[in-house]
Amino acid sequence: MIPHGRPTLDLDAVAARAKTSPSTWKRTRHAAFSKAVKPLRGMLRPLLYDAAQVDAYLAGQPIPALPKGPSPADLLTDTEAAAIIGVTASTVRADAATGRMDGGVERHGRRWWTRAAAEAEAARPDQRGRQLGAKDKAPRARRPDPRIPEVGAELEAADAGRRGPVTAAELAARYAVSTRTAERIMSKARDARR
Repeated sequence: MIPHGRPTLDLDAVAARAKTSPSTWKRTRHAAFSKAVKPLRGMLRPLLYDAAQVDAYLAGQPIPALPKGPSPADLLTDTEAAAIIGVTASTVRADAATGRMDGGVERHGRRWWTRAAAEAEAARPDQRGRQLGAKDKAPRARRPDPRIPEVGAELEAADAGRRGPVTAAELAARYAVSTRTAERIMSKARDARR
């Protein structure tokens, strides 16, 4: 999370502020720096640091504290926004790419969303894709095929001698389906009669 209104720096920018190359910074000064200044919460790659804290460290002054409490203008990663919305991080990225939610802003080579946008998305009626914890392995409920009882009645009539035998060609013509589909309908109708 990037706190509202706080400029941020990655390690290359920290080295530039210290007027040294990134490789020299990592070799000679990064160990002491990382003990004094912690990266912003939630950062994996790139590691981001608060600019005011970096400037205070480089000037030899006490490190200022970050703002306490959430602000609607805080910038959140896809994972942090997803936790608020109640979906997966990939759903946040996909919804932003397709325009179903706020596209966010780009900083330091990655996309960020405001806390307000994530909360608004969480309050929106549920019209999004995959929810956290969704179990899509359960079989889908199928609507009953209305042709099966009709064909079952025709098969009964044929068995009672009130009509001739029911053929797949006849059913294919009646329902405008292939002969193989007509055979499946007859098979299901026979199974339903048992």
